[in-house]
Amino acid sequence: MKKVIVEKLNVIEKEKGIKILFAIESGSRGWGFSSTDSDFDVRFVYVTPKKQYLHINEQADFFDFPINNDLDINGWDLKKFLKLLYASNATPFEWMQSPVFYHKEDIFFEMIKELLPDYFCQQTLVHHYLGLVHKKMEVLNEENIRLKDFFYIYRSLLATRFAMENNQFPPMEFSKLMNLVDNKSLIEETNRLLAVKKYASEKDIDKINSELIDYLKVSYKGLSDSKKVKRKGTFDIETLNETFYKIITDADDRFFKEK
Repeated sequence: MKKVIVEKLNVIEKEKGIKILFAIESGSRGWGFSSTDSDFDVRFVYVTPKKQYLHINEQADFFDFPINNDLDINGWDLKKFLKLLYASNATPFEWMQSPVFYHKEDIFFEMIKELLPDYFCQQTLVHHYLGLVHKKMEVLNEENIRLKDFFYIYRSLLATRFAMENNQFPPMEFSKLMNLVDNKSLIEETNRLLAVKKYASEKDIDKINSELIDYLKVSYKGLSDSKKVKRKGTFDIETLNETFYKIITDADDRFFKEK
C-alpha cells in the first residue's frame, strides 16, 4: 500500500503544482492500534511557488480528497501548519512524531521539528485531549464497547497524563504512552484487547474488564479536576515568520525554479 500512497502523492504534487515537504500516517496506524479494515489516514504539509504567497486574494491553504479504497488523504499548506503550531494545536505535534512516513524532505522537516518545544502549551494540549475524551465518555457505560472508541479514549487520557506529568508534548504512539501504566493486570488486559483489535474490524465490540474501565473513569476525573496545568506565556511569532520565509524561499529555488 505504501507504493500506492507514494504514487498518489506524486500525482497530487504534479496536478496541484505544489511540493510536499513531508507526508505521514496520522490515524490508528500511526497510533499503533489499527484494525484489519482501518483507513490509511495520510496527511501532508506542502508549499507552493513563492509567488503564490504574494497574492492579494486569499489562497486555499489545504487539500481534502474523497476517501477512496481505504485511502484518506488531505494536506495543509505550510503557513496553515505553522499558524496551528503557534496556537499550540495538538495536530502539528502529532504529525511530526508519526512513526510512519510516506515522504520527507529532511532539511525542511528538521527545521520545523526544532520549533516544536518552543510552542508547546500544556494547558492547550491538556484541554484538547480531555475534550476528545469528554465527547466519548458515555460509551464506557455500555456493556460492550467498540474497540476503536475504547482505544481512542485510552490513548487520549494517557496523552493528557503525559503532558501534565512531564510538561512536554506526548508521544504519538500508544505503546510509548503505555509506559505510564504500572499495574500488571491492566497491562495484560490492554495487550489482550490490542491483539483482538489487530484482527478485528473497526466496528467490532468487546467486553472490557471492569478494572480497566474503572481505571479510565478515575483517570478522567483526576485529570479533569487537576489545578496544576501550566500555561506558557506569549509565543515568539517572529521565529515562525523567519522559518516560513526561509523554507518557501529555499523550496522555491529547489523545486519550482527552472534549471
